[in-house]
Amino acid sequence: MTPPRLNRIQKTTAVLFILLLGNSLIRAATGYYLGFAGTAVLVFAFIILFPFAMLPLIRKATWRVRNRLFVTYCLVGILPILLIYLLVQLGSNLVLGQTTNYLLHKELERRLEQLLSSTERRAQAVADGKAANTLSVEPGEGVVVRVAETVWTIPGSAISEFPTWSNPSFTGVVRNQRGVFFLAAHARVEDGNRSIEAFAVRPFDAKLLAELLPGMAAISVVEGETIRFRVGSRGSAPELRIALDSSGIAPAPQGRGFWDSEIETGAPIELRSLETGKVEPAATISFTRPSAILARVFSTIGSTANVLVLVMAVIAGTFLVVEIVAVVASIKLARTLTRTVHDLYAGTKKVETGDFSHRIPVRANDQLSELASSFNGMTQRIEQLIADVKEKEKLESELEIARQVQAQLFPKEVPRLKTLELAGVCNPARIVSGDYYDFIPIESRGAAVVVGDISGKGISAARLMASVQASVHAQLAMGTDENVSTATLVTRLNRQLYANTPPEKYATFYCAVYDDTKNCLTYTNAGHLAPILIRNGEATRLESNGTVVGIFPEYPFEQVDVTLQTGDLLAAFTDGITESENVREEQFGEERLIELLQRNLNRPLNEIIQSVMDAVGAWAHDPSARDDITMLLARKL
Repeated sequence: MTPPRLNRIQKTTAVLFILLLGNSLIRAATGYYLGFAGTAVLVFAFIILFPFAMLPLIRKATWRVRNRLFVTYCLVGILPILLIYLLVQLGSNLVLGQTTNYLLHKELERRLEQLLSSTERRAQAVADGKAANTLSVEPGEGVVVRVAETVWTIPGSAISEFPTWSNPSFTGVVRNQRGVFFLAAHARVEDGNRSIEAFAVRPFDAKLLAELLPGMAAISVVEGETIRFRVGSRGSAPELRIALDSSGIAPAPQGRGFWDSEIETGAPIELRSLETGKVEPAATISFTRPSAILARVFSTIGSTANVLVLVMAVIAGTFLVVEIVAVVASIKLARTLTRTVHDLYAGTKKVETGDFSHRIPVRANDQLSELASSFNGMTQRIEQLIADVKEKEKLESELEIARQVQAQLFPKEVPRLKTLELAGVCNPARIVSGDYYDFIPIESRGAAVVVGDISGKGISAARLMASVQASVHAQLAMGTDENVSTATLVTRLNRQLYANTPPEKYATFYCAVYDDTKNCLTYTNAGHLAPILIRNGEATRLESNGTVVGIFPEYPFEQVDVTLQTGDLLAAFTDGITESENVREEQFGEERLIELLQRNLNRPLNEIIQSVMDAVGAWAHDPSARDDITMLLARKL
């Protein structure tokens, strides 16, 4: 859809909006702005032009549901927030500035009350009989005590005369002739027929200023014939003199963003001459930021109150009108949405009953109608998916049959030999396994022990495993009373696999024949992991003596004889055990397997196998990626 062109009214409205937003951002960053009159003119012009500018755009841009919702959200959320932002901008500096003054003067009053309380205690000490000249003062402090007409000065005191102008309970800021500022307090206590008065001063310097609003504001005390305050500028008027400044000790807080502009605010303080008591013009000026102020009180707002109230009322009225328009737009949008939702609900109820042939009516040519068409397409695809699921269930049923058939290929019974105990297990990674193990009795002389690992997983590996099992059983069944040659058996198996399988298919194969009368184990290892023989607690690997079967048709396999001793434990296994990885991609490894076998050497074979399976299961972090796990144990009795 081609974006609509902006007409003259829309362009003018966009310019007004940019001016309003820029005015607010500049004020937040620098403190300068167009003023109340200029801002009010912009607001009124924007309010008048807004409907004429937005309604054509809304009609052209609301074909898509997303655009409809966006317009509604603008009316309901974004525009009211902008108007509220204007209200906050108009009132924030005033409220926050007065809050700073309130907190500053409350803290100053608290310090003066503490000084008055301390002065009263000193006067009471004299009333209780303590000599005035024995009282102590802190460095920079001053205390004079007057009893009747007699005046005592505390040793080390910053003042030596009792101010004649002061009255009891006086507290305030004073300055002596040298220009040093003090906090002063005048206390009196009655002791029978006599009156004891004390006048104390405490240094009022930049350090004390920094302690009044720590971390919140930098404070200056200014004095001059005319006290004036300017908002938005850190500088002071030429006729003002900065008497005290805490910014060198506690600078003004740093801004936390463009919105966190510096606020300069001031309030007069009563400054008296220590010698004459004359009130001198002075004030405090605080430099702070909105983020550093805790809103507590709202004191007098001065001559600009009427203008502020008027502007706020206009903005509040505009907010109400916008909210009404937003409600109307929401109702219309809701009507369109609810009709489509009802159609979708009716369609889903049909689907719930299993009727996927139901189709939702397409009423118009917009995105909601496209949603109805998508629902109709979905039900059509669900019908196809149901057919696919039935086909998958049929395949899974066939796989289960294959699993049951393969389970019949594993040994159902363990041969009972006079001098050898056997046990084995295979845990497939999938429904069917490519691992193979077997115990095959050989008349009365012993048994063949076989372990193999077919390349790959799943059905193809299981088919090759069945072929290997059939070949091994057939060769042992055709044997004679002579000793069975494992080398010959593996050689024939190698030729058969090479001739009847694809080139990429092969198998690792370990075949051993145990003679129960000679205690002799004859084996051929065709590329399989070396079995582990535990004898007297020590582990020995029966290393491979040939390559994998199915790759080289004429490979000369050999066999090895091992005589087993009482207590020997032989473990043959596949790589699903040793190559199992934990979350750090560390393999289980043969060392951990050997340690498990040594620790559980004297336990029943089935319990040893179970302990190995449990350890491997706990080690593996991703069961879905594990390989087939097969283990076979033989113990010499």
